[in-house]
Amino acid sequence: MAVSRDDRPVTGTNRIRKFPTGANYAEVLQHPELCFRDPDLRHGTVQQSAVLGPKAISGNFASVFSITARDGQRYALKCFTRDTSAIGTRYTVISTALRALDTGSLSQPWPVRFEFLEQGVLVLGDWFPVLRMAWVRGTDLISWIDRHHHDPTAVHTLADRFLAMTGDLEDNGIAHGDLQHGNILVAEDGTLRLVDYDGMYVPALKGEVATENGHRNYQSPQRGAADFGPAMDRFSTWLIHLSLLAVATDPSLWNQLHEPQGEYLILSESDLRSPATSLAWPLLLGHSDQRLRTAAARVQGFLGQPCSTLPRLTADTLTSPTSRHKRKAGTTTPTTTGTTRGATDPATPHFGTLPAWMVDRMASATAAAVPTPPALAPTGFTGRRPRDLTAAAAALLSTAAPGVLSVTTGQPEGYLPAAQGAALLASAAVIGIGRRLRPEYRTAHQRIRELRRRARELKDPAGAHQRLEQEMQKLDDATAKEGAVADKRIRTLQTDLRVGLARITMELNRRTDQPHKRKAELSAREQNMIAAALEPAVRRHVEAKLRATSIQEARSLPNMGAKTVGALMRAGIRTAADFTGVSYSQSQGTGNRVAYFIHAGGHYIRVPGVGEARASALDAWRRSLEQRARTSAPAKLPGPALARIRAEIATLRARYDREIKQAESKAQQDRDVLQKRITDERQRLTADRQQRAMETQRKRADLLQRQKQLSGAEAERARMTGALSTARTETRRNLGVRKYLTFLLTGH
Repeated sequence: MAVSRDDRPVTGTNRIRKFPTGANYAEVLQHPELCFRDPDLRHGTVQQSAVLGPKAISGNFASVFSITARDGQRYALKCFTRDTSAIGTRYTVISTALRALDTGSLSQPWPVRFEFLEQGVLVLGDWFPVLRMAWVRGTDLISWIDRHHHDPTAVHTLADRFLAMTGDLEDNGIAHGDLQHGNILVAEDGTLRLVDYDGMYVPALKGEVATENGHRNYQSPQRGAADFGPAMDRFSTWLIHLSLLAVATDPSLWNQLHEPQGEYLILSESDLRSPATSLAWPLLLGHSDQRLRTAAARVQGFLGQPCSTLPRLTADTLTSPTSRHKRKAGTTTPTTTGTTRGATDPATPHFGTLPAWMVDRMASATAAAVPTPPALAPTGFTGRRPRDLTAAAAALLSTAAPGVLSVTTGQPEGYLPAAQGAALLASAAVIGIGRRLRPEYRTAHQRIRELRRRARELKDPAGAHQRLEQEMQKLDDATAKEGAVADKRIRTLQTDLRVGLARITMELNRRTDQPHKRKAELSAREQNMIAAALEPAVRRHVEAKLRATSIQEARSLPNMGAKTVGALMRAGIRTAADFTGVSYSQSQGTGNRVAYFIHAGGHYIRVPGVGEARASALDAWRRSLEQRARTSAPAKLPGPALARIRAEIATLRARYDREIKQAESKAQQDRDVLQKRITDERQRLTADRQQRAMETQRKRADLLQRQKQLSGAEAERARMTGALSTARTETRRNLGVRKYLTFLLTGH
């Protein structure tokens, strides 16, 4: 309520009036000693912007300024730019409820003390209310996640604190009303603070209605003004906790689903209102982590439920019965987000910021990737193949060919030794190629190369360790680069989906605009057609009524005697039907207007003695007769004529409906095609990303194992050298040329 300068309440027609603008407040706050009564504010210092004076944070119906009192206490001063009903009463009740809380029983100091000042600031000659709240040093939720999303432990911890804070609210029957990223601040110690209590519910406000519905990206599509009570935050709490759980489980989801300038975490209003066309829901519902899939499915199920029926967010409601049973049987202690806290197995490899859903996979993959002691070389060749028989035949033919050619073609004596030597070399080459193509030989040769590489590494442990570190850094850089490209592509897909859907909607509106308009005009068109069909009958009825009315009846008009009526009759106007109106022209002699009666046949009649006044009276008399006649004219068409008109209108309506339906069907087909294209591309990107991540972790596990082996370089090098010598000996003995020739001849 506004208060005048002399402290008298403004009443009467000015009781509710326009509040000052943010610029008005900024102007008077340049002189706090003049516009405030509160001593802390009057002697305080208002934070200034570089150019525009007092710095304001503008909101929906208020501007917030920062003021520092003389004792160093900093306040957030909320100055209202729009009148709200009973705002003072609400804030007084809320303040009382928050002061009554047992702060020792709260999980963290999330309440922020404030004071509502009815006569807070003097602006434009009137006193207006302000809200003075202790300034909170903290980071809004989006900025905090943006900085810490690569740290799953920190995000899990924040999710636990958020769960605890919402538990405090529920336990005390309080609901914030607008839980969103801007109203949840993370303090320097990691605890949470809640700000902006405009829409808060406390038990003393039971029966009231909400003054706002909260941020559109955090509220259920089912929420309305009647949902003002202790349960109105439940959808927001489930949604925010799901977002934190998703980012903690798979940090890459933040870059994939959050837009840098977006006013939401990972799910926006369009995802909540149109889940069928959302890219985010399939990514969450199809995620490899079962816990995340379950949580996402549950929140999506809340979209169609009334807010009052949603369950409270607690550690028990987060955990499924199966998970609780497993927890009782196990030895680890789960947190509210579902992670486990226990002793770390020293043999378990470290996976850094690998998404939680991949840890189990990577544990097995790592075990498979850890190099094992070299296995014994194969005992020999097994299983001849067509390639081997071909090599044997080629060697035999090349060996016999010189002798055969010498006998059959009569070559000179010096030809045979040289040709036979070349043939033996060709046979040896064929046998050598065949031997090298055998899988047993390739396996043994790969084993020897690996042992030789390890031995070289162990010769210079420090250099090898540095090279391995460089390889891991390159691997990490490549993974980060590929991840950034994939994240950018997924965000592009989200933009493509929104733009494509908007384009389809615009095309649908363009195609259905005319049919909708024409359909809306059908009722008026039907009435016009009925009126047009009735018009001949109406005209005949009016004509008959006017024809039945003698001009003698006009004698009842003022200044209309028998002489005037006689002049009209002599001019051919005997009934009201004999003229249709009056026209006037300017007399050139006298300057007066001359009246002419318009005959029913269309010609003009000048009646002596009838001037402008009498002609106007006669014209008005005729029009009144016509109006009365129309009221008694036929107002209903015969059945067949009316049926024909309605059938024509029904045909037009069906045609327009068909055009609209065809356009809507085409738009839906276009939406389905677009959605499938985007979804398929997103699934492909996700699958590629997962595959690359698993391959990267396998490579990293191998590099880590090789680093570990460098710690005992001398003993390991001796072992590797011995193993290399043994492998070479075994390969020569079991897979040599003689063995291969025997294998070709005997198959053993």
